[in-house]
Amino acid sequence: MNVDFSICMERHPLPAGGYLAQLTLNAPSRRNAITPEMAERLHRALLGLRDDPEAVAVLLDGAGDGGFCGGADAQRMLASALANPGGAAVEAEAFLCCGYISTFLIHTFPKPVICWGDGRVMGAGLGLMAGASHRIVTEHSRLSVPEASIGLLPNAGAGWYLGKMPGETGLYMALTGVQLGAADALYAGLADYCWASAEKSTLLRSLLHLPWCDDSSANHEMLTDALTDWEVEQGICLQHAPLKTHRQWIDQHCRESCPASLEAALAGAAPRDAWLSESLTGLRRGAASALKLIVRQFERSRGLGLADVLRLEMTLAANRLRDPEFAEGVRARFKDRDQDPHWCYRSVDEVPDEEIEALFVPPWQQHPLTALG
Repeated sequence: MNVDFSICMERHPLPAGGYLAQLTLNAPSRRNAITPEMAERLHRALLGLRDDPEAVAVLLDGAGDGGFCGGADAQRMLASALANPGGAAVEAEAFLCCGYISTFLIHTFPKPVICWGDGRVMGAGLGLMAGASHRIVTEHSRLSVPEASIGLLPNAGAGWYLGKMPGETGLYMALTGVQLGAADALYAGLADYCWASAEKSTLLRSLLHLPWCDDSSANHEMLTDALTDWEVEQGICLQHAPLKTHRQWIDQHCRESCPASLEAALAGAAPRDAWLSESLTGLRRGAASALKLIVRQFERSRGLGLADVLRLEMTLAANRLRDPEFAEGVRARFKDRDQDPHWCYRSVDEVPDEEIEALFVPPWQQHPLTALG
């Protein structure tokens, strides 16, 4: 009998009764990238913990040293798309639906959710972390949304949480795939606390000795105060925050929401600035059609609630899975690993507006996330 331990749950008993649930993404050989099976198990676990009066809080983390979550399993999604060329990617769409429901569930969870975002936190993993009530990064944390490099778009609520970042930094992050360290994660509002990576076991012990009670609101407040005090005691000094340092430059050159203009500005500044040079490399790695789509995604997401953003992204992702750009991006990055995708378009200006607009049309008679929110 095959037993799926891709999501591990451990119930830690508390002195006053009840337990703290530790949910661990358990696929360290894949940097804990989320598969359809993992998404389904995570969804079931969250529902059970939400409804269990003995569960007072959830600690969400990743196994091994590779990071919290390397995003979604793009190769599985591609295989699903190729199984029905031009039609519905049945497994991938079910995976997206389940993952988005879990994302919404974490955002609206009635009990504290602590996320230990050590190491790589990418794509769908950042979507999970963004919804937690108490988000912890470490000196090793690297947060990113690199989906444009495989011809896709940031999703799992990206239009919601990236849109809340200061100024135009969320759009910049989506277009360039730039990685954020701990200081910038805190500045961007994607994290709440910074701990030393080696102190994870200390965190768990400390959580187990808190005076948890039956009042979820009181638990939230108590946990916030405790994590704030513990962070101060650790005395971590955060210095390197290039996103914050470049905020004015980013706002100036992203205000027009034009990837071509941003590329020209980066090309002019890159020789004098290593961080902007990395951003330029990331921007050029993305498919022109994906960059144009991301700009429209941000425009359409503005002012929407989380449920509507998730419905929008479900539509875009499901349509984009059927596009040859996605297949080529996954081939170049994950299958052949030549890092040389042959995109359909050489520049954003070549991408037809009608092709992008067509991606916003739901491919179903009834949206899979109709009941969400």
